[in-house]
Amino acid sequence: MNLYWMKEILKNKAIKGLIITLLVLSIFYILFSVLYRILYEGMLTENEISFFISSIKDLTNVLFFCLIGVITILSYLQARKTLFTPIKTETFKMQISAFEEILNFFQSKSETDFTEQFDFSFIFNANAKIMFSNFLKTFYKDEIKINDGALKELRSNFVAGVVTASYAEKFFEKPEYFEKVKKKEEQDVTNPAIILAQWKKYEHGMIKYTKKFHDETEKLSKLISSPLLPNELKEKVEDFEKNVRQQLYSVGEVLTQVAQELPEKFPTTKSIKNFELTGLWNLYNTKCGKLEPKAQEILIFIREYLKIDTLIK
Repeated sequence: MNLYWMKEILKNKAIKGLIITLLVLSIFYILFSVLYRILYEGMLTENEISFFISSIKDLTNVLFFCLIGVITILSYLQARKTLFTPIKTETFKMQISAFEEILNFFQSKSETDFTEQFDFSFIFNANAKIMFSNFLKTFYKDEIKINDGALKELRSNFVAGVVTASYAEKFFEKPEYFEKVKKKEEQDVTNPAIILAQWKKYEHGMIKYTKKFHDETEKLSKLISSPLLPNELKEKVEDFEKNVRQQLYSVGEVLTQVAQELPEKFPTTKSIKNFELTGLWNLYNTKCGKLEPKAQEILIFIREYLKIDTLIK
């Protein structure tokens, strides 16, 4: 039997006590039997003595094999524990590595840091410029010249976009297996009342985003997909990701709201000079949710899960 396992088994006070108790009982029974035979041998027949000796031998064997059985079972349990310990250790190391990636992503970051990390400032301002250029083309196309080259360069910073359900219903067509009826060409509307009515239906439903935003959200998705994360931690990271995506949709919501106010706030070409993106950004900041509180929840969970405060004492 492996001596290391025996040492590990004997470290358990309950097991040690059981073994000592069995040994003491065995020794006591043997001594008692010998003394009884010496003192009362003359009072017993040969058959009784033989039966008595046989009983002592059998009982001793039973106690011995019971003790061996207990030790064998405990040795097996200890061996199984020892066998799986390296696997558990390696799994824990991999889990620590996954936690380290999460800590690198969230540690020591303020709301401003997350705004920069996901490129929200550029995304909002660029989408706002596109929305405002649409406003100018609708109401002042003959009075204000739009720099299409600058708009094209601005759009080159985007890699993709998300759309709202209502926007998709208005402007996207479902693929059909039969020939579609061609749409009528849109006529150039010049009636100011109709132009205003059409603009009131404007929705900034396609929110374009940059490669920087795409890359950071991809990192989040990889963190969430790790099988080593506890379910509660995974849920917290998923909540953070939902907040990030909601902030992106908030860009469209704010710009849609602002678009409805533009005809009234900028009724002349002269008033256009008063347009400031800073004011729109401040409005967006009051409407969108915050990311820092969710990030703090994630960091606190990891700290408590790993019992860091206990380890550093």
